[in-house]
Amino acid sequence: MDDVREQALANGLAVLTREVHTAPIATFFIWYRVGARDEAQGMSGASHWVEHMMFKRTQRLAPGDIGRMVEGVGGTFNAFTYEDATAYHETLPAEHLDLALEIESDRMLNAVFDPDDVEAERTVIISEREGHEASPMFRLMEAVESTAFQVHPYGHGVIGSKADLRSMTRDDLFGHYQRHYGPGNAVIVAVGDFDTDDLLGRIDEHFGGFPANSSPPSLAECEPAQDEARRVEVHHPGPFPVLMLCHHTPERTHADCAPLLVLNALLSGPPSGPFGGGGTLRTSRLYQRFVASGMAAMVGADVGVNIDPSLHRVVVILHPGGEPEPIEKAVLDEIQRLHDEAPSQEELDRVVRQTYAKRAITLESVTAQAVQLGMLEMAASWRLAQTLTDDLRQVTPADVQRVARTYLREPSRVTGWFLPAAANGAAA
Repeated sequence: MDDVREQALANGLAVLTREVHTAPIATFFIWYRVGARDEAQGMSGASHWVEHMMFKRTQRLAPGDIGRMVEGVGGTFNAFTYEDATAYHETLPAEHLDLALEIESDRMLNAVFDPDDVEAERTVIISEREGHEASPMFRLMEAVESTAFQVHPYGHGVIGSKADLRSMTRDDLFGHYQRHYGPGNAVIVAVGDFDTDDLLGRIDEHFGGFPANSSPPSLAECEPAQDEARRVEVHHPGPFPVLMLCHHTPERTHADCAPLLVLNALLSGPPSGPFGGGGTLRTSRLYQRFVASGMAAMVGADVGVNIDPSLHRVVVILHPGGEPEPIEKAVLDEIQRLHDEAPSQEELDRVVRQTYAKRAITLESVTAQAVQLGMLEMAASWRLAQTLTDDLRQVTPADVQRVARTYLREPSRVTGWFLPAAANGAAA
């Protein structure tokens, strides 16, 4: 992505643009540097709730107007919140790109947070959380993250606790919005069929008059180093046991990120985007060990690519009634194999080729390109999109073995099990 242009308005709003003229389509993203890591105690889930409120009222727009405007010209829209950021986007015919500028400039500063809307959305989000609680994977992930991160807000999840969702007030949410939404804490990413100079002029017309603001200081406390293994078990009615075996890994800017991405690709397959995970390839080590052999129903791995140190995860879904102990031992065997024996250059070359091919296919759409640029900019720098393939090619077998020994160690391990229980709480 050598043709990305980087600009900044006088008020601090950063803008990344990339012209792609293969089809008359454009996507417009605005990323805010606010996610679960920016939530104070008692405010877990606030960033996600604010995202919901952005589809309600502004001083100009009523509920439902955004959908009618975008879908009326054949476009799509959505938003998402994760640990490090919140993003809003519209993908539409290029001739209607100004619609996205109108919508996003309006809700950057003019959201209303009507008390009735807040209460209605409280019910929606609590219901959303209760729906997630039906998933063994959600219950296990929540337990593992709170065990792994005992100080850092990565431990409280994006959707937040039910207690916080019940106690947060309208003023709490509106204050969170006012602190974090503004040009100095946002990045626009536009990709598609437009003229960059013309688009920059229109962006300045819509956003340039907003007062400058600075990014609020981070609330994220440094997680103390974990010096002994931790375990957690979740007993709840469910269809099958699930293992989530994790190790602490460094932040996205760390030099060991590329070797860890290659290590993860050896285990599970190449990442499908800026995230450190993707679909599990049949040629990967974990698939061959667990699924091809019939030991387990599904397997996968991912490595966090976050602002702050995160986790490498191996997830194994057992067959109903499967025995946990052999599965956990087999995962530990695969980790020990990485410690004991560097991968061959041939295996490494194959993984890098697979990663390159997967990335090329994934980035065919303008929306996927904007997601990659935005996610990398939130975690580190969009310029990593220019160097990622070369960074992976420079990883050696010795690098993979070194990071396995450095990070996939017992003292930094968190082992989580979801174990099905009968409705009365007994073992299923």
